[in-house]
Amino acid sequence: MTPDRNEECRALVTKARRILCDIDGCLIRGDSPIDGAAAFVRSVADKLVLVSNNSTDTAATLSLRLSRIGLPVPESRLFLAGEQTLLHLKATLGRPRIMLIATDTIRSRAAQLGFDLTPDRPDLVVLCRAPHARVMEIEAALGQIIRGVPAVAANPDVTHPGPTGPAIETGALVHMLGACHPGLSMPIIGKPEPSLFHRALQGIGIEHAVMIGDNSETDIAGARRLGMSSILVHPDRRFGRTIADLVVPSDEERRFQQTVV
Repeated sequence: MTPDRNEECRALVTKARRILCDIDGCLIRGDSPIDGAAAFVRSVADKLVLVSNNSTDTAATLSLRLSRIGLPVPESRLFLAGEQTLLHLKATLGRPRIMLIATDTIRSRAAQLGFDLTPDRPDLVVLCRAPHARVMEIEAALGQIIRGVPAVAANPDVTHPGPTGPAIETGALVHMLGACHPGLSMPIIGKPEPSLFHRALQGIGIEHAVMIGDNSETDIAGARRLGMSSILVHPDRRFGRTIADLVVPSDEERRFQQTVV
């Protein structure tokens, strides 16, 4: 179900027991909150979990950053593709030797989880967003892949909404390696694949949840695959519904509205 009218969307949000919401393009753009984001976070309270293909931050670092701009969401309610990829690998493979293309934040988290980070003879190549990666690092990853080392990517996004325009994402790196090594296939942990959604649901049934996102190919398509209701929003009101349209009125506000009507 993907409702069209704002009233139907707010009713869906009000009814849901678990509200999954993307971050970039829904709540923030770059380092600034989108209009209505703070009111939305307050209005849905602890039903909210943030589910993002972010592979730059950890839940701890992003929770702190969000809090500083007026969006207080505890790290226990943030499910980010990069960190969740590491947790998935640890749960399924133990602690393989990995060549990790990622930010220093994700590399530190991997070391904290006990992974052996190595450029030599890795068991696995792991790709996350790495805006400062050098060409020689990417070439080294390509060399390992050509030698037969399997690879996994945190997310398929080619870009995400940045402060001044599209910011290059993990998926662009995946496409580049695929162009250099035709036939390359690698599993994806983030949206639209089901793993991240299931982790964020925390045992709540899909029928009691709704996904809010700005990307029809990852947020909305992923929810539809699972049979979960979804709502498409935009970072800019000129293009349609924004998160401000989904703010749930308080009981007092609803009583006032009923009195006026």
